[in-house]
Amino acid sequence: MANYHEPGINKIQRIIGYILSILFSLIILMAGFAKIVGAEPIMENMSKIPNWEDKVLFLGVLEIALLALYWIPRTGKLGFYLLCSYVGGIIVAEVVSGQAPVTGIVVAVFLYAGTVMRNPSMLK
Repeated sequence: MANYHEPGINKIQRIIGYILSILFSLIILMAGFAKIVGAEPIMENMSKIPNWEDKVLFLGVLEIALLALYWIPRTGKLGFYLLCSYVGGIIVAEVVSGQAPVTGIVVAVFLYAGTVMRNPSMLK
């Protein structure tokens, strides 16, 4: 049997975890850049949340910064916990704006499942 980073994790589980984590990261990265450049669909969605139009740039930078923390090995656990909180905020923002929180829930599943599958010790 091959030696993996963590005992008890097989290769398929780790690969699926990385796929989910990368999908999550791409979603957050694209959303962050869209907020930074002020993309029209993002600005329209953010205008549905009272008093948040002027915070879009900050949120875009925050998303990219948290994503960087998540992928840096020394700060990965901190990044994971902060992103968990941020994703919860995405769900709340969707509910407040009158949308179904489907996107936030999918993003949360990608974050949690991907992280746990590739690195279960992240929860310890």
